[in-house]
Amino acid sequence: MPLNATWGYTAFVSPGKLPWEVCAMFGVTSVCFIVTLATSFRWAIQDCIKSAAIVAEEKRPIVPIHLELVRLIITTPPIISSMCVVCMIRPSAAFVLELLMAIFSCVVVGNMTRYFLALLGEPPLPQELLARVPKRRWWCGCFCGGVNDTLPAMGAVWSKVPHRVTLDDIHRATSMVRIFMTVFIAVNCTQLSFSMVPVDIHLLPSGWCESRTAVSSPGISGFIIFLTVWASFVGMAGFSVVSGAVSSVLDIEFAHTEGAEHKLIKHFKVRSQSKTVAVYMLLPLLLPILSAMPIGFKSVSVALPGPVSNLSCPVFDQEVCGHVMYSMCIAMGMMLVSILNYRSFHPADMSADRLPEVLAQLNPPSPADLEEQDDDSQESSMESE
Repeated sequence: MPLNATWGYTAFVSPGKLPWEVCAMFGVTSVCFIVTLATSFRWAIQDCIKSAAIVAEEKRPIVPIHLELVRLIITTPPIISSMCVVCMIRPSAAFVLELLMAIFSCVVVGNMTRYFLALLGEPPLPQELLARVPKRRWWCGCFCGGVNDTLPAMGAVWSKVPHRVTLDDIHRATSMVRIFMTVFIAVNCTQLSFSMVPVDIHLLPSGWCESRTAVSSPGISGFIIFLTVWASFVGMAGFSVVSGAVSSVLDIEFAHTEGAEHKLIKHFKVRSQSKTVAVYMLLPLLLPILSAMPIGFKSVSVALPGPVSNLSCPVFDQEVCGHVMYSMCIAMGMMLVSILNYRSFHPADMSADRLPEVLAQLNPPSPADLEEQDDDSQESSMESE
């Protein structure tokens, strides 16, 4: 049955008739949701208790902005995972899940980018810290000394020779993240709008039902997949430069510190936190792959109203099964993200307020380094022109 025709169907309508494969996927999704909820809920309780003490002790009206960013990053996985469980019971909720995944993916990527850049402090400290980073071909892939593995050809334009990361590189990278956020949400909203338009359903000789929507044609469907992949790759390319630059700054300072300052810098696990962003960006790319898998079950059929009397269609056809598997994969990904977040972020961690001051005092750059970075910035701007 086409997904846009399953609005009235829930798993409770056909008890005892569900395929064991679907039941198994429901079990896996439920376990992942429970683990995700428990992990995030435990972190949230600890954060609320410690944050309340900080607000009362420091006479703050609200918690600092970096704690708000972290809170939203932590609470996103259980929200998405809960919708995955709903999709197992009501397959038509997959439309909501796709839009929810797009919106929250963009929110998490934007918050994580802002959180990383906030660790560098206020101007002119970011420029001074970036001047300490070793020269690399940043916009190339890892095979040629860069960090941009999704669009390594950009190195031929912006990293022809090794250079230090400049503010122009950071501005370019954040712009690419914004492009991802805009295109990704726009594509998903458009696809959702066309997919929900009622269409006629036809029974095929094979016993399956099909419907033709505006986005089901090969040309439009392929263009949507291309935009989704392109936006994800652009976003990952920009975010990798931002996270790589911040990680390099912390690595340099980490190697020159000891004692309390050593422990402070050790708190910030940029590489581990960046992995969660990759999960958010790559998971939506699974849907076209899973939807193309020839999997379907005819054990559950539902009669549909329409011009053809007694039209009975199997519910779990290839389209519906693709979205069910996609829901299970998202639940598994959110469980992984929640565990990584729990290990990477400390509840009510105020270290981000002290980090810029500590970084400013450690290993200050020489005037020659700053002049060399200005030269690199001028060379990069000339290359881009």
